[in-house]
Amino acid sequence: MKDTPASALKTTKTQRRRPAQSRARATADAIREAFVQLLVEKGYEKVSIRQVIGLAGVGIGSFYEYFSSKEALAAVCIHLRIKAIAADMRASIDAHRAEPLPARVDALLDAQSAAALTEPEQWAALFLVERKVSGIEAFRHMYGEFVALWAEALSAGADWPAGADAEQAAFASHAMAYSLVSQALMAMPGHLDAAALRRLVGNAVHGYLSTLAPRAYRLYRFTTD
Repeated sequence: MKDTPASALKTTKTQRRRPAQSRARATADAIREAFVQLLVEKGYEKVSIRQVIGLAGVGIGSFYEYFSSKEALAAVCIHLRIKAIAADMRASIDAHRAEPLPARVDALLDAQSAAALTEPEQWAALFLVERKVSGIEAFRHMYGEFVALWAEALSAGADWPAGADAEQAAFASHAMAYSLVSQALMAMPGHLDAAALRRLVGNAVHGYLSTLAPRAYRLYRFTTD
């Protein structure tokens, strides 16, 4: 799969124009960073555009040059972070194609969860906002593209069983990883043990996949003992 997810967001235009020059990019970046900081501190409903531009140090005209509304700003913030995760997953697939299935899976889980586990407060807030600004069709499109990345990673090596449904396994693997991370961040704000959560996600996904590809897991344990 060549394209990265467009977003889990509404399909309407959310960013007025793309900041092409370095100063313009810096302005748009400052607005997005200020929004995420305020989002963590106050929650989406209590964040105003005036607060965002005050923290970013830009004028109201600069805000509307790039974003049509607070909702549009939130959509762009989530879109860019999702796009970055998809790029990391693509890089992981390309870098680990020759490795055994369990190693490919671990590398992909790291690529998918690293950002959220590194910045849990920001991602907890963004996951909550996603439910306010996402359209169902866009969410389904995004979800499908992540599942396709998983399917490619699973079937990349000769150790994926010929009779196993890679698409179904990919859906289940992504669902477990996405749900465990997002729900843990939203349900346990401020009490997250990132290493423990990553182990939990790995145990869940590996446990499931080992039932579909037992030989790949047996051979991997043998070679790593």
